[in-house]
Amino acid sequence: MKIAFFSGGKDSVYAALLEWPVDMFFISVYSFPRPSPHLVNLHKTVELAVKLGVPTLVVNLPKGAERRTKADLLRRLGARVLVAGDQAVEEHLRYMEQLARETGAELREPLWGRDPTQILYEEAEKMEFIVIGGLDRSIVCRRVGKENVADFLADLKRLGVDPIGERGEYHTLVTRVGAVALDVQCGAVEKHGDYYIARLV
Repeated sequence: MKIAFFSGGKDSVYAALLEWPVDMFFISVYSFPRPSPHLVNLHKTVELAVKLGVPTLVVNLPKGAERRTKADLLRRLGARVLVAGDQAVEEHLRYMEQLARETGAELREPLWGRDPTQILYEEAEKMEFIVIGGLDRSIVCRRVGKENVADFLADLKRLGVDPIGERGEYHTLVTRVGAVALDVQCGAVEKHGDYYIARLV
């Protein structure tokens, strides 16, 4: 079984597309000191997964035993290939490599080591997305697609933000990919410390 780790964000969706078809989406529910924009908007992440037609598992992982719990479950599911959307954060890659070893599965990271600007342009060719969280309020609720990705990239460079937000500088939700579209509107934007999170409706 090929299982893709899925948040609904552009990188997780694009990684899954590059490894398509996948047998299951795995959505991890963690406890964070700061709310995760993806978990705040979990209803839309699940809606996207359903519309993509992929069986989806949402798993609440106990604090302090996240990786062990995940590996045990992945083994029971018969995972043979794990797909993730990391690009440059070594700590994330090491975590995924260890998880794959504990699961007895092959890890595929199709974005790893690639140029982030090129990745962003490729993603915008394949899909549209909305920014659901960010360190800078000006980009939150921004909608991005191939028509305006160059302007978005210019704004990210001006703000000193990584093109794909690899270190969490911003988070996204895919709103259109192929024939699949989500009806998404930005509701309230909340500030959590130095981070802004949009609640989608």
